[in-house]
Amino acid sequence: MLPKPSHLFASLAAATVLATGCGGGKPPPAPPPEVCTGPTVLDVLPGAYPNAVDLSGTGALEVAVLGDATLDARTLDPATASLSDPDGSAPNVAAEAALREEDVNGDGQLDAVLRFPLPALVDQGVLHAEVSRLKLEARTRSGAEVSGCDRAHASGHLLNRLPAPTGSYAVGTTTFDWVDTSRDETFSDAKKDKRELMVRVWYPASPPPRAQPAPYFLVRREGIAQLKGDGLDTPARLLDFVHAHAVAEAPLAADARFPVLLFSPGAGVPPTLYTSLLEELASHGYVVVATSHTYTTGAVIFPDGRYAPNTEEPGGLFGTPFFDVTVADLRFVLSQVRALDAGDAQGRFTGRLDLERVGVFGHSVGGAASAIICQKEPGVRACANIDGTFQGSWKKGVTQPFLVMHTRAIDDGTHRSFIEDRRAPVYAVAVAQSGHLTFSDLPLLLELMKAYDSKVTADSLDTGTLEPAERAASITRAWVLAFADERVKGSGESPLLQGGTGDYPEVTLTVHSR
Repeated sequence: MLPKPSHLFASLAAATVLATGCGGGKPPPAPPPEVCTGPTVLDVLPGAYPNAVDLSGTGALEVAVLGDATLDARTLDPATASLSDPDGSAPNVAAEAALREEDVNGDGQLDAVLRFPLPALVDQGVLHAEVSRLKLEARTRSGAEVSGCDRAHASGHLLNRLPAPTGSYAVGTTTFDWVDTSRDETFSDAKKDKRELMVRVWYPASPPPRAQPAPYFLVRREGIAQLKGDGLDTPARLLDFVHAHAVAEAPLAADARFPVLLFSPGAGVPPTLYTSLLEELASHGYVVVATSHTYTTGAVIFPDGRYAPNTEEPGGLFGTPFFDVTVADLRFVLSQVRALDAGDAQGRFTGRLDLERVGVFGHSVGGAASAIICQKEPGVRACANIDGTFQGSWKKGVTQPFLVMHTRAIDDGTHRSFIEDRRAPVYAVAVAQSGHLTFSDLPLLLELMKAYDSKVTADSLDTGTLEPAERAASITRAWVLAFADERVKGSGESPLLQGGTGDYPEVTLTVHSR
């Protein structure tokens, strides 16, 4: 049995080295129903982000109800409006009598700005040291119910804001629920189940000028399920203190076509936990399509509320159902991307995906799967394996340029063999002081997690010793972006790939020409 570097990501251990797997633990039960289900969009403290509230204040807390095609916010009745802590039991606090009309987010629609007395919010316990969300309930003058939530926190609370993307584009994000009707579900006992995947996309966007970013986990219950591994003591609200940059459902940026990158995460790890990297790529002009491999890469909540826990761990390599399903998932997602370009029901991506410039990359088992995609899909321009042991038919080699990132100097026999038998250029990048999860968001989240659970350490999560945490993120982002720009987008030679390590002394690059 392999050592498990973390209960939270137990199945990752089986993906880091040749393994037989050693699961056995029961998946966590379905997280409780979400209490913030109202369709209304709120903006606490309009004009501010993140929403830090001074609990010693004596004025009023402003909360904007954002109008849209389904809600004329000007019809809101302030006498019916109240604010509460949806995660606590404090009584609601009523709004002041008047509201202000203002286009808060710059989308051309007037919004309703309500005011709530700060001292009353604190006295009643709606605002407190650990508050992470606020819920508004109200009615319009015609009696229609209005309900919504937004994140807020007490000033001074430990907050994690992911490093800002460095590209010229703002970033949008959306999800798709895709069913492969040609494949039965391998990991479910239910008869006639077809393989169903949730796919999250990050893309270059043109959001309204004052639009607020989406929550880190778009579906909060997925994040809660991820945090409830055996032995952990991390509360659900931890996720509300993590702030990313992508705006949900923002319009696609107004360029011709964008190259596409498919991403596959490590075993037991949802795509959201690579947000820093994926937002960075999108900001530089890529449509990044990340797959949640149902039952193998973290909990999934489907749009109708069905819960699919992480139940599978790699049980051996070189053609196991786990790995074969991962590869088949990626090929299906690639076919769906082509269909999306031909006709997106929302109109966002129709004719906007450059299918001549497609790359595939992944972390751990997802990185290993990328090599097989390069073999089976000759239209893919380049692939990358971030710290994954090669599996399946990798010995046949690939004809596309390939990036291999390592936690240290090459000590994986499959990596050495892949490089020795190469049929195209291979860029081998070794990162000193790194761990297997250095390449995810975990180094960035470590201090916040430690504040709630003393058992969480860099060693237990295998996040390496690179300091500060932003250093780990910048290395991963820089090298994956350089490879994508040169080998997928075709932007010309990148200095990082021509032998220079830039400002990254921790990195050793070895270029193996064809």
